[in-house]
Amino acid sequence: MTPRVDVAAILRDTDEMGAKTAVVALVDRTAMTASGPAELRQWSAGILPEVERLETEGHREFIRRRVHDWLFYLSLRAGHVPTPAELAEVTDWMQRVLAEESTSPAVLALLAESGSRKKIRNIAKSRAASHELRTP
Repeated sequence: MTPRVDVAAILRDTDEMGAKTAVVALVDRTAMTASGPAELRQWSAGILPEVERLETEGHREFIRRRVHDWLFYLSLRAGHVPTPAELAEVTDWMQRVLAEESTSPAVLALLAESGSRKKIRNIAKSRAASHELRTP
């Protein structure tokens, strides 16, 4: 089955919240195994038209933002160092993931300075002080 067929099958569920949750889980699994942002971008281009079938705009937007977050994450993993403006475009959830998982001193410094929440900034500051980090 293609990703679009998989998502179309999920979206046939009459419980729209459950369908959204299943699509988000599929996006997360796919992003975690993608080789980079180009692969995820190509994959998501196939599923996003199906996502438009959801009746609730908030559900559609949540999935689009999750894809955007993962594209951002994968670009950082590929070596991109974001600007404060780029960081501001990702969700608090993704900023928290990065604060907890990034080993890039540049990314952690940016999060410590420009993270959207105090908790994110504090996690990044604490981890930036760690000696277990690599350079980008």
